[in-house]
Amino acid sequence: MSGEDKSEGAGKTGEAGMKTIGVLAVGLIIGILIGVVVGAFGFPKVQSFGVSSVLTAEEVGEEAADFINDNLVQPGTEVILGEVKEERGLYNVTTSYMGNQIPVYITKDGEIVFLQGLGWVQIEEFEEQKKESENQTPTPTPESEPEMTIGNFIVSGDEICKEDGKPIIYFFGSDGCGYCKWEHPVIENVTSKFTGYLSFHDNMNNVTADSEIFAEYSTGGVPTLVLGCRYYRVGAGANMGEEQEAKVLTALICNLTDNKPADVCTDVEIEEWINKI
Repeated sequence: MSGEDKSEGAGKTGEAGMKTIGVLAVGLIIGILIGVVVGAFGFPKVQSFGVSSVLTAEEVGEEAADFINDNLVQPGTEVILGEVKEERGLYNVTTSYMGNQIPVYITKDGEIVFLQGLGWVQIEEFEEQKKESENQTPTPTPESEPEMTIGNFIVSGDEICKEDGKPIIYFFGSDGCGYCKWEHPVIENVTSKFTGYLSFHDNMNNVTADSEIFAEYSTGGVPTLVLGCRYYRVGAGANMGEEQEAKVLTALICNLTDNKPADVCTDVEIEEWINKI
């Protein structure tokens, strides 16, 4: 579990919040939520809070879910509100995130929430500190756009990686990914035309193989194709269609093999694509 409850009462939630707000301003603390599931949650030590007004279980549940969704989860994901019940003068709100059940405790006025790893957090104060921190965070200098080539592949600028003197072609994917299942037979068919001229590392359904390459060239998504460490792309070429995607892959690989084998790389249509690289 990352972090621990450092507060002795509501008066110290600001101090604990400031220690975590810098992290929240630049990234999301999904680890806290997952940690709640995999760690021993336990019932929090009940603090003596003055409750200004009592909300209904439904209102408090929505308040807790909104707080987590606005501050603690990855963009495009959300917690799903489950059962809300009264427990020891608090509301125990069960939420579900990425298939995991996450218990959250919140005062009856919906103002103070308990999350393992954050401890007791005063919602309004936390959100004010977050805005303050975001306003003080300098705007990062935009990085230069990566060089792109045919098929939406990024040009890495790296030396061609080889195995036994042959360029290595990496494919990363899984059967649980629809686009992986579309791309996989395309790259299999294309690489089969280069037998003896390349080394194909087919990592379909093998999440541990070539992990250093995956970490360097992928954002973590699949399918990921790495062609000789010179060209790489996260995502499938389904928008181009199977035939055009095959031509793009062939042209890029020909560029790595010094246009060998000749019967593949001197095809008129392939040469047209090679000239666009």
